[in-house]
Amino acid sequence: MKRSEEKIYFVKDWLKLAKENLLFAIAGMKEDFSPYQTICFLCQSSAEKYLKAYLILSGWDLKKIHNMNNLLAFCFDYDRSFENLKEECIILNQYVVTSRYPSDFTSENIGKNEAKEAIDATSKIEQFVLNKLNF
Repeated sequence: MKRSEEKIYFVKDWLKLAKENLLFAIAGMKEDFSPYQTICFLCQSSAEKYLKAYLILSGWDLKKIHNMNNLLAFCFDYDRSFENLKEECIILNQYVVTSRYPSDFTSENIGKNEAKEAIDATSKIEQFVLNKLNF
């Protein structure tokens, strides 16, 4: 796979935004009032960006896809070891929409345990992708 300088800079921008999303999610857990649904949404958004960064660097044409399972399927086309992230993508996929709009969730459905689980899943995806990208 040939990595052009332009593509590398583009991918690094995706990685930067992914990291920012994850850092804000983690920081949200430290507040007296933790916005758990927002934390889960940020985690899903972060993981989505990590997977897209990998895909873009692999030669994938960027698509407007938010479904984590679909993105993971695209990753399989380049590297079957992404199967190791299946559980994490299932966890995060539930927050693609359900934590975005008030009519889509009730605050009782997303709590501290779900937010911690989302952070853990995103952190695993982050490390996996960063290892694959080898920057």
